[in-house]
Amino acid sequence: MRLSPQERADRRNAFIKMNMIEKLDYIWSYYKFPVIMAIILIYIIIYASYRHFSRKETALYIACVNISTSENTESALFDGFLDFAGIDRKKNKIYIYQALYLSDNPTLANHEYAYASRLKLLAAANAGQLDVFLMNREAYDILSESGYLLELPPVLEQENPELLGKLRPFLIENNIILKDNAIERDLNETDEYYAVTKREINAAEISGFPVLREIDFTDEIFLGIAPNSPRLANAMEYINYLLSDPGLSL
Repeated sequence: MRLSPQERADRRNAFIKMNMIEKLDYIWSYYKFPVIMAIILIYIIIYASYRHFSRKETALYIACVNISTSENTESALFDGFLDFAGIDRKKNKIYIYQALYLSDNPTLANHEYAYASRLKLLAAANAGQLDVFLMNREAYDILSESGYLLELPPVLEQENPELLGKLRPFLIENNIILKDNAIERDLNETDEYYAVTKREINAAEISGFPVLREIDFTDEIFLGIAPNSPRLANAMEYINYLLSDPGLSL
């Protein structure tokens, strides 16, 4: 029911005469729902604005496979890269896939863990969220055979010949499986395994790189690049970062 002009004037005068507490109580009593909705709307706007302006882009995705890293290790391997590459760390970050485990002969206890790691890598690769691999020898063999690693010389020759020259003494080759009967063997449709393979140079043995000299890794460490990396330039710059010590003899 609409109020008459006189009733509205009376209410306005009564409101003017109220003290602050009475005014707040009056507003809450008569306008509770609009006030709640306004508060929710303001919160949504502030939260969305904060997320938009504070969200960081991922400059590089790095997968650590079959290697364990400590806080000090991560600091040495990753913390200085963004500054080295001139990438604004306020707007960018590095994403590290940790605790990935691959094995051709996992123990019963580790079988599900290895299977989950394979699925995680497959999903990341399909989503374009894999750039660099840091791995031990076993993981390198598995990833190479499975086609997860970029053949380095042709790409570096085209994109960054200077880096190829520095990296060449450390490059190594491995098997790539072009075709095999693993599915048939797993289904017990055959007793013999066969594979058609070729050799590719698809990783660098980086244990002697400056940063890694200060890290107590018990195994050799290998670096590879994902074939479909959308951030190839940053991946190559990361290799330059690891090679950046002027005391390294190339």
